[in-house]
Order: sequence, then C-alpha cells, then structure tokens
Amino acid sequence: MKSKLKLQSLLILILILPLLLMQSCGKEDPIDPFADNTYLVSSEIEMMRTKDNIISVLNLAATQYPDAAEIIPDVVSGVNVYNVTYNTEFQGEEVIASGLICAPTAPGSYPILSFQNGTNTLHSAAPTADPQSLLFTMIEYIASAGYVVIIPDYLGFGASKNMAHPYLHKESTVRTVMDMLRSVAEFDEDVAKDISVTTDCYIMGYSQGGWATMALLYALENDYSSEFTVKAAACGAGPYDLAHFNANVLDLEEYLNPVFLGYIANAYSTYDIYPNPLTDLFNEPYAGLIPGLYDGLHSSEQINSQLTTSISGLFTAAYLSGADTDQKYSGVRSALWANSITGWDSEVPILLLHGTADTDVMPVLSESMHNRMIGSGTSALSCFYVTMQGLDHSQGAVPAGFASYEFFKTYR
Repeated sequence: MKSKLKLQSLLILILILPLLLMQSCGKEDPIDPFADNTYLVSSEIEMMRTKDNIISVLNLAATQYPDAAEIIPDVVSGVNVYNVTYNTEFQGEEVIASGLICAPTAPGSYPILSFQNGTNTLHSAAPTADPQSLLFTMIEYIASAGYVVIIPDYLGFGASKNMAHPYLHKESTVRTVMDMLRSVAEFDEDVAKDISVTTDCYIMGYSQGGWATMALLYALENDYSSEFTVKAAACGAGPYDLAHFNANVLDLEEYLNPVFLGYIANAYSTYDIYPNPLTDLFNEPYAGLIPGLYDGLHSSEQINSQLTTSISGLFTAAYLSGADTDQKYSGVRSALWANSITGWDSEVPILLLHGTADTDVMPVLSESMHNRMIGSGTSALSCFYVTMQGLDHSQGAVPAGFASYEFFKTYR
C-alpha cells in the first residue's frame, strides 16, 4: 500500500514539476515593461482620486485659501498619482532619479505642467516621500483640470537620496527636470495608455523652485525648443542672481534663515564647485558643523538652531571684507555667477511673483530679473512682475501657486 502511494506521489510530482518550474521562472524573471525605455525605469501607483473627491478637497481648501475655489469649475477628471523613477545624469555619471507623475483618469490629450518645489532639507519631505502634503496635493489636483503634472524630487532625494543634494546647481537641476519631462512620453505609452501627452508644457515653481523654473525656461527655449514648447512660465520668489543674493546677505547684520547659506556652501563644496574649503568662508564651529547638517535627516529648523543668525558670527572677517574683490575668493564669485540666471529675449509669457515682506529672498531679486528680461528684448506685454503685498517667504508659497494656475489659464 505504501509503495503504491509512493508511486502515485512520484507520478504526480513528475507531472506537475514542469509547471512548478515554469511558475518559478516566471517569478524570478518577470518581463520588464520598461526595459526598452531610454528614460522611464519604473512606475508605481501612489494614489487614486475621483473627480468628486477632488472637488470635495478643493472646497475644504477654499475655506483657508479662497483661490482654491477657482480650480473647481475646471475639474474634468479624477487623478492617478504615480511614483516614478527615471534615468538622468550628474557630472558624467548615470543616476536614477525620481518624482511624481499625476495623470487625468479621463482619456484625452493633455499638456504637461512641471512643478519645481522649494527648498527642502528632509528626505521625508520630498515629493515622492510625502505626496499628501498640502502643497503637493494642491499641485497634484491641477491634473484634474486637464494637465499631466510632474513633480521632480531633485537629485539627493527619493531614489537618489544616497547622494548630497546639489542645491542651486543650475546644470544638474535643468538636466534632472529635462529627463523627467522626456520620461513622460514613455509613461503614456507604458502606463497611462488611455491618454496622450503633447509636447506643450507649462512650468512653475517657488523659492528654489522659482529659480529652477527660470533656469529650465532658458534651457527649454534656447536649447531644447525642438523637444518641447513652453506655453507659459510662473516663477515665485527665486534667488535668480546668486551673486546679488550673496552680496545682499553679506551686507546684513542678521539673517534669520542661515540654513539657506549653509546649503549652498555645502553643495558647492561637496561637488568641487567652490575651490575654497568651508573654513575660508565660515567661522568655527560652523565650518565643521555644516557637512553633517545636510544629510536629509535634519529639518530647516534644526539646521538653523545649529548655525547663527549673526552674519559676522557666521562668516569669517576675511570673507566679509574680500568676497567681492579678493582674488582668494574669485572661484566663489565665479561659481555664483555660473549658477545665476541672466536675462534673454524670451517669447514665452512669464509671471514673476514675490512677497513684499520676504526677508529670506529679497524682492529686489525678482524685480531685477524682470528688468533684465525686458532689457534683453522680452516684451513688457508678456513678462510681468507682481508683488504679493505683506507676505513673507513662507506665506507667499500657496498664493503664488494659485496665481500661477490662473496665469496659465490665460494661455491655454
């Protein structure tokens, strides 16, 4: 009896073994739908929102920000939010970067809206790590009005969080966003097959994101016009001229958010953009503290608490007296100029926004950017500088977002 059972078991095993092997191979060697892509590496659904849900959230948001109600009549669709990774490059090396793609659920053809976020020091607050934050949610829901919205993480966050963030480094910022824009064409082929994405794009950002958007606009209009057509750009409170920003800061007695100053120096020092050691610029103990503060685990508030708001306490006397003239700091000056944005003759409608009470990024930087654009041939009928009365740097972020959305509606 036992031998008969053993024989039956052996026969069953022989019959099902090929099936088990086939299933095992299937699990170990799945077909990669992104294998033939140049840019898009992976895509995972993060959130699914219905049209009714979006309208409810916007109605709730309108109780705090009345401008949110302006989006509601434009809502035509639900939104799916995807966490994606894509190929890019940094200083000659291939890097996997990440971001959010927010796509309408209704079939159709849609332009791209690219949002560049403001300064962040925490890995946990990056777009892909915190897609349900208030600011990101409002941007994501713009997709319901008929855009494919992208929100890059920037290098140093998300999939590339093991590297230091190259803060306010123009070349890598533009390259990272450009490659995410390129990944969208592969996204609508591989993932959101019911929609098609046009090469028309609208770009917006605030603070670091305002600077990034202006740098991106220059590149899209002057270097990549064969790939994308920018229909409009909106930039809020960006430090467009880093040399001008630096000179303004060094003239102060006190600067309340030294986190920004250490962030620039840490990035430029880490990637050899500054030839000088941090001790040439910063007094101790701050020169020694800065490299350990920008690890993605410290908030802006925590970093501020480890630095000082006193300009003479933070920077060396030699740097304060020689930043503009001393040959010792010529490399620092060159780096700031190289990562600033100059004016050019643009044909794209541009909105520059800035809060009048902003002491972090001085309003004169937006005013000067506007003047340089007009002075370079851009029409005053398509390039606008609008002040947000009484708003400081943080207070201006959400109103600037709604103003940008309304600006884009004019050019759709």
